[in-house]
Amino acid sequence: MRGVFVSNAYLRGEKFSEPGRMLSAAADELDVTLDLVTNADLRIPIGDRVAAERALGDADFVLFWDKDVRLAANLEVCGFPVFNSAQCISVCDDKCLTHLVLAQEGVPSIDTMSCPMSFSEYDDLSFLRSAADALGFPMVVKDCYGSFGKQVHLVRDMDSLEGMFAGPYRPRILQRYIECSGSDIRLEVVGDEVVEAVRRHGPEGDFRSNCTIGGRMERYEPTPEERELALRAAEAVGADFCGVDVIVSEDGPVVCEVNSNAHIRNLYECTGRDVSYDILLHIIDAVG
Repeated sequence: MRGVFVSNAYLRGEKFSEPGRMLSAAADELDVTLDLVTNADLRIPIGDRVAAERALGDADFVLFWDKDVRLAANLEVCGFPVFNSAQCISVCDDKCLTHLVLAQEGVPSIDTMSCPMSFSEYDDLSFLRSAADALGFPMVVKDCYGSFGKQVHLVRDMDSLEGMFAGPYRPRILQRYIECSGSDIRLEVVGDEVVEAVRRHGPEGDFRSNCTIGGRMERYEPTPEERELALRAAEAVGADFCGVDVIVSEDGPVVCEVNSNAHIRNLYECTGRDVSYDILLHIIDAVG
């Protein structure tokens, strides 16, 4: 069997090259050929199957480790099985769409409001008043598109909230703050199984739990309710594999985010489980 691993040509550094190396090493042991390419290598006219076949050869599948959803969709149009699908990547990449899909499927998630779309800088911030009434303070402000917690902010009053919206328009969501002492649970789902889980702790004094900003993690045994929630979330967004971030609220666990290409190196270093094998075995089974 032969596959193609697609990464982003413009994300450079150890963190971004590690998934390809790990999956390539696992593929070798599973007797699968996995060619590593970037989205810049695949300059394929939309719907041009001949050009796609010329670029990908006789690939049985595409393992798409990027957020270039237009390219992923084009590869699907050209007849290649793509994991995760373009639709899944699109839903997970847009945090507002994630919560809309979770709500549609009845999956418990954090109380979330979408900010109104604008074509220029906001000249009326009255919508923030109703958001404050509904969600209270402190409140979490997130860009719809972002990674590693860099576009996530905690605001504690109306002046701070309004100050966040000065300047050019960016699509954002507003969320109820859930006190969790800067801790959450990352559950790695592959197929219909939670294959591994960790509890993540943010840096001292930071409400975010991302390890990239200096947090730490420890292996975690999720409860049956947490496992079921992660599986429902993965199914809702259509993920073959994903990392589901869960926060435990007073009313039970709720989904915070779903990551269609969650980083797997930190998970391996913490737990000793290389989920590259789980992902590839799932794809082999799916492709048949």
